Amino acid sequence: MDDTVARIRTKLAAACTEPVPRPRTFVRAPGGRRLGTPLSEERVAAYEARHGVRLPRSYRTFLREIGNGGIGPHYGLLPLTRWYVQDIPAPTDRLGSVFALEPTDSLATDWARLRDVQNNHPYAGTLTVVDRGCLEVTLLVISGPARGRLLDTDLGDLATPPTFHPQPDFLTWYESWLDTLPEGALVPDFRHQRLGGYEELVDTLADSGSACERQAAAYSLGGRQPLTDRARDVLVHALAEDPDRRVKMDAARTLAELDRGAAAQVLASALRDPDHWVRRRALVHLLQVTDDESTYGAAARELLQDENPNVRMAATNLIGRAGWIAYENP
Repeated sequence: MDDTVARIRTKLAAACTEPVPRPRTFVRAPGGRRLGTPLSEERVAAYEARHGVRLPRSYRTFLREIGNGGIGPHYGLLPLTRWYVQDIPAPTDRLGSVFALEPTDSLATDWARLRDVQNNHPYAGTLTVVDRGCLEVTLLVISGPARGRLLDTDLGDLATPPTFHPQPDFLTWYESWLDTLPEGALVPDFRHQRLGGYEELVDTLADSGSACERQAAAYSLGGRQPLTDRARDVLVHALAEDPDRRVKMDAARTLAELDRGAAAQVLASALRDPDHWVRRRALVHLLQVTDDESTYGAAARELLQDENPNVRMAATNLIGRAGWIAYENP
């Protein structure tokens, strides 16, 4: 473990000295391009005693020897004291519960059973280490058969089982994220990274029969600017026509970040997508690319009455922040 800590320190130092952050990197992390100060043994032990838990060794080592919150995937690592997501109930007596799920072939069935048994607290026994936005989080399992593993989930969609990361522990997971940085793709969601040349990514998005590969290509193109005409066309087609919502959502993200001109019209079309997750993502990104109320305001206002509450919330946020109309939460 000492060797892993030393490698992480070296890789982190190299990443933090890069002169110009590229898209989707450290600018969104709490603390910017830094980690918080490591915690003392006394503070970690006091936290464990207060919650009746023993943190997984790898995460404990990270807190003690590397840092507490700051630079990391998505919006960065949360400090230990923010182990829950704001606005999501997280009673303190739930942290010490056993999280019974593990990454097996019966994951979906096991999740449905756990969700029914745990009622409103199926993630009891986990700690939030990354807030990915829009109720999407990365959790660390504190106790149970998957202790020490990390998983991604959407807390607004408890019907869908979480996705386990392949790494066995926190240090390995964090180092894996750092290992994506020198590849020219300084994007936070390393789990969706696809290495390869520019045209290879475009070809994958256009032609692959694997939705996972197409999603990774759409996401990874966000770190390869500027977009070529062909890449732009393939991303627009993916957002409009791909059968997988995840591909559409990451195509929307990349277009919004790298080509506002192409993004606005196709995002407005995506507001009528049959999948509510795509509609919500289109709303989130539309504000990044336009403030043209006359062209896009009516379509956004229609979604104030959407059947899905997350879409209604995103529409309310867009319209309010854009200053198009005074509003109240529907």
